[in-house]
Amino acid sequence: MFCNMFSVSQGSVLEAAVFGLDPYSQYSFCVEAVNGAGSVSSPWVEVMTLEASPTGLGNFTVKQREEGRALLLSWDEPHAPNGVIRVYNLYSEGNLEFSGLTRSFLFRRLEPWTVYSLTLEACTKAGCAHTPLQHITTAAAPPASQLPPRPLSVGSDHVSFTWDPPSQPNGPIGKYSLLGRSLEERRRLGINKEDTDGAKVLFTETSPQQAESLSYTVTGLRPWTQYEFRVCTHNTAGHTCSPWVTVTTRQAPPRGLASPTVRHVQDRPSEVVVSWAPPLEPNGVLQSYRIYRNNVSFSFSFDPTVLTYTDKDLQPFSTYSYSVTACTSEGCITSPQTNITTLEAPPVMVEAPTVDAITSDHVNISWVKPLMQNGEVTEYVLKMNNKEAYRGRDLNTVLSDLQPHTSYQLVLLACTRGGCTTSNTRTVVTEEAPPTHLAAPTLKVTGPESVEITWRPPNHPNGIITGYELCRDGKVIYVGTDTHYHDFTLQPSMEYSYVVRANNSRGTVSSEVATAKSHPSAPSGVGLPTLTSLEATQVRVEWQTPARPNGQIVSYAVYLRDPVQLNITNAVFTPEHSVFSDKQIILQGLSPYR
Repeated sequence: MFCNMFSVSQGSVLEAAVFGLDPYSQYSFCVEAVNGAGSVSSPWVEVMTLEASPTGLGNFTVKQREEGRALLLSWDEPHAPNGVIRVYNLYSEGNLEFSGLTRSFLFRRLEPWTVYSLTLEACTKAGCAHTPLQHITTAAAPPASQLPPRPLSVGSDHVSFTWDPPSQPNGPIGKYSLLGRSLEERRRLGINKEDTDGAKVLFTETSPQQAESLSYTVTGLRPWTQYEFRVCTHNTAGHTCSPWVTVTTRQAPPRGLASPTVRHVQDRPSEVVVSWAPPLEPNGVLQSYRIYRNNVSFSFSFDPTVLTYTDKDLQPFSTYSYSVTACTSEGCITSPQTNITTLEAPPVMVEAPTVDAITSDHVNISWVKPLMQNGEVTEYVLKMNNKEAYRGRDLNTVLSDLQPHTSYQLVLLACTRGGCTTSNTRTVVTEEAPPTHLAAPTLKVTGPESVEITWRPPNHPNGIITGYELCRDGKVIYVGTDTHYHDFTLQPSMEYSYVVRANNSRGTVSSEVATAKSHPSAPSGVGLPTLTSLEATQVRVEWQTPARPNGQIVSYAVYLRDPVQLNITNAVFTPEHSVFSDKQIILQGLSPYR
């Protein structure tokens, strides 16, 4: 207790008003009377001042709660309550949010990153006191209600997007991210649609202007492909992403069309099989394929399900180039070319060989290349009378060791790896040559004075035999075309030699000598014997060989005729007797002088 002195100058005043007291405070008062002799004080009297409105009400103490959606407000008692605080009232934007005696309040259902104007009121029985407006901003929270990006234009390889800020930014937006992914890839990886896995950040804006829409063009996309896009919005408290929006890029000309595969058809040199694979990137719905051969398009196209074609009526051993064009509604692509040389085939129009310099035993043969070779001629085969006479790559040859005046059938074969073609037949006849190999004539003795001669034409007449000459013992006895002759006027038991000569335009050939002996006949031209008397009873008889023995003498017979007795005796002498060779004999026992 402390005491203050209040003085009253006039003793006649018996009351006084005291000011400057604190409301709702207990004071003690006493009266002191003073005169000239001294003073005296009354007993102390206690009195309580009335209540008044509080004063010294301070601001809130604020703590953020529930990610910006609540505020924990607390406050102290007024510095001067000036009475008994009967209630505290909390007003937000003029609306009563709290009324009570506790000095804290959890202010819920607030919006993040929002400024709230709060006023605290403290009331006593005498009145209320208000704090000045206190502006409190709730904490930031992750953004919410981000709408997906809107495609402005869609191309084959790009999409232009625009998007607005989220309707609930819940704080200052610090970054926008545009994410994208392929729908096909997401499905392949088994990623849930709402997940962000597999997505790539395509665009980031780190200094966005608040409350302004943004736009971005995504490039490098694949044509005719489904993509998913979303926008993620970031603030200091977190981020939120919009739902995915699916966009299908437009079609484009295909890409990655490989050159076709071209292969031969066995044993069909005029055909090839062209096959191809679909483009690696169809970039849309394939509408057709078209084949180009030697840069010239076929007059027809193929359904996109057809991937092979057999091209016919081609020239053998010719080089062709093939390419394939694949088309979508937005354009076409042409593959690189594939070159192929068709299989070789047998040549066409092989001319018969040409013959010159013909002799009796050889000919010069030449030929020209086929008009249409249909390949590389690997060899020529010349057949003569169906037998191979030459094989090689030259265009001429000489056939030797031929037979004179002989007809030969010549055929030329021109061969490639695809087969051979035969020319027409060329007939050639060699020139004549002197005949050869004329056999000795055949002799048939037909009597002691005749021989039949026959002969055959030469084994190699080497031409046309114009006639024969028959020589006997070197003398011509016949000239003609017959091949037989009967020679008369011969001597019996005589050996004759015969030679035949055959003639053609080029010469003569003589046969070997043939000999024959005519049949024997009785000798003729036997001369008289020579008689010489040796004694009265002896006579030597001598004789000579017959002028024409007409054969081989096989015996001599000496006859003796007695003119008186009229009898004839004879003696026969064969070669075993010496008389035969001596051609004499002495006859004995004769009658004298007779």
